Amino acid sequence: MTVLERPVETVPEVSPVRATLALARVEARLLLRPLVILAVLGHVVMTLWPGDGETYPVLHEVDRESQLGPLLIGLMGLLTVNAAVLRSRRHGTEAHFGVLVLAPWWRTVAHALSVVPLALVTAVVVAALFAREAARPGAVGHGSFAELATGPLIVLFLGAVGVMLGRLARSAFAGPLAVVVVLAATFVLVADEGGPRWLAPLVADEGERPLTAELVGRPAGWHALYLVAAAFLMVMVAVWASGGRTAVIRAVAAGALAVTVAAAVMQGRGPSTELAAARERATREPAAVQDCVRHGLTTYCAFEEFKPWTAEWRKVVDGVRALAGPAATRELTVRQRVYAVKGPSAMGELPPAPDGGHEVTIGTAWDGERRLELAAGVARGMVVRSERLGRVHCDARGVLMFWLAIRGIPDGEAQYATARKNMGGGGGMILAPVNPITVRDREYAVVQALLNRPTPEIAKRINASWDELTRPGTSTDRAASLLGVTAPVETADDRLWACS
Repeated sequence: MTVLERPVETVPEVSPVRATLALARVEARLLLRPLVILAVLGHVVMTLWPGDGETYPVLHEVDRESQLGPLLIGLMGLLTVNAAVLRSRRHGTEAHFGVLVLAPWWRTVAHALSVVPLALVTAVVVAALFAREAARPGAVGHGSFAELATGPLIVLFLGAVGVMLGRLARSAFAGPLAVVVVLAATFVLVADEGGPRWLAPLVADEGERPLTAELVGRPAGWHALYLVAAAFLMVMVAVWASGGRTAVIRAVAAGALAVTVAAAVMQGRGPSTELAAARERATREPAAVQDCVRHGLTTYCAFEEFKPWTAEWRKVVDGVRALAGPAATRELTVRQRVYAVKGPSAMGELPPAPDGGHEVTIGTAWDGERRLELAAGVARGMVVRSERLGRVHCDARGVLMFWLAIRGIPDGEAQYATARKNMGGGGGMILAPVNPITVRDREYAVVQALLNRPTPEIAKRINASWDELTRPGTSTDRAASLLGVTAPVETADDRLWACS
């Protein structure tokens, strides 16, 4: 048989879909690039390091906190996938791809799919972070699937940006410039409380205090849809720039554009009338939306999801009560308050409890520092019965409240030493949910002398002289005499303080 007579072997047709998936698996090696590995490891170390995190986490805060690490991973993914798209142009091998079975636009799809494994790795890390926090005994609230999904979707979104820039700009400088633009746009837009901030991939909403889950009101579902649609749109633009002009691609691009615009509009609408009213009510009339539980002479009122913390509040209240002399038999209400009018990013002050109602305010965060703050609030409720007195206490009441707050919890001295170091300045101050308790250097010196004496001895003296110590005219010198210590002489600096 001659060569001319030999039958020609046909090359089996290769499915472009299978070839694209194979190429995507190869390009997924971007997971092994140093920048991406460092970003992933950094996120893992920051979030899963032993001892990191709060003992009493609020889970609908944790889900939002899980998004900052993925932003960093996504930016590194943007750089690496952009470099991968430009590889053939950078190495001068673009012309050789003409002999391959894949059209250029299929290769673009493969680059886009190569980001998916990175997003899946990010999802695993986010899930591990949330599971660890949810497993803590003091965890309250519940997370949002849309908020938790936002981190991995940010990675997909930024990967799509890298692919699109690789097909449109074809410059090695486009990727780094895009990283700078994304960071600037994210943090500039986040600073704005209006709707345009939701056009950024990440909206952190770091408020001063957590809200209840139903008052958060973030359009997380619409934002997740926005990220997905925008990522599809950018990939379709990259495919179009690579020569993919089929009817299917045009239809997908048109659909992605429509969904992106619709999601952008919906997430920027702002809170509904019902949500605004609920926030106002929770801020001004918390009693109307709270459940209360009574233990002894103290009633604890909290929003539904924070009720598990009342057992911890009770330990602090009972500790202060045990030292408060005759006031230990006084009824007291510990009421949780929030400032929710402006949503989860609000930084407003908590409204004080009404005078004469024997109420003490507690916020929506709970950890070591908050124990001393609650102890200060309870001490003030026992001594002056008002949260509106925010000026300096230059008399026996200031000495008494300070000592009760510090001695009312087991580690009060250590807690206050840390707080004082952080605040600096003269005098003494213990933060409380509403208005701090502040004394001059002179009163603080008396408190220090009392802390050096046995607690039972001072408690016995307080019990014997409670009425005089809590009377608005009793001087610091008289308080020191009644409690068995000596007050320092009043200095010129002491007289400069504005006393209540």
